[in-house]
Amino acid sequence: MQSAGRHVYLDIEFGYVYGTSREVMMPIEIGAVVHRPEGESLNYAAEQFRYDLEVEIWKKVTDSCGRTAGVETTVANLSRGECGMPYDHSYRLPDEEAAKAQETAEMAFTDLRSFLESIVSEEDSTAIIVFAASMERRAFRAAGFSPDGCAFVDLQREIRRGLKMKQVLSLDRLASLIEFSVDGSTISSAHFQYPVPQGYRNHFGAHRGLGDAARTFLVAREFQEHLPYLKERIRKMLETCGGDGEEGG
Repeated sequence: MQSAGRHVYLDIEFGYVYGTSREVMMPIEIGAVVHRPEGESLNYAAEQFRYDLEVEIWKKVTDSCGRTAGVETTVANLSRGECGMPYDHSYRLPDEEAAKAQETAEMAFTDLRSFLESIVSEEDSTAIIVFAASMERRAFRAAGFSPDGCAFVDLQREIRRGLKMKQVLSLDRLASLIEFSVDGSTISSAHFQYPVPQGYRNHFGAHRGLGDAARTFLVAREFQEHLPYLKERIRKMLETCGGDGEEGG
């Protein structure tokens, strides 16, 4: 993984439009952590794409070892601030409303492209780094965004290759292994700590855009700067809990 220049660590959260049988997907939130190595400082950016329709929200359920044990699904309308509504897998939107939902999803992808172009150009970025890149690649295509001049790095794959592992590990497990924490005013891992500006202190939950971007950044820092530590933590975890070849965040 490249080590020079400003790197943007990204996470995009998605939702399927409720009632479309998971045929209409749209971005609902994005977070970015920009590492400026010249001053060893961070810049943060986040945006929610708030449209007046209901989307499915998935939350992974993990066991005591951090492995994915299942997924909980609820429904939210971010425009109205309504979250945690019950999910009915048999619900279907009428055809006319489903067509309008597709148009709305396209508007959300346009918003996503604007955010990406802004953060990459303003920060003069040399690399975009994500964790488990398949959904981001799909989103870039749908948004019509091309990271010209930037390397595009999948940290999950880089770690698997760097440690010569047969499987990949989830962001949940790796964040636990590096002792990721957020206390409101700082984000930290075993060997790093960075301040968080007041305006962003409520955005760092797991499986939120900025929270997962921050976890990706600190996993990358530990991987780059403290590889023996990370190797030993993974070894002990696999001895205790085993692996499951899991993907994703």
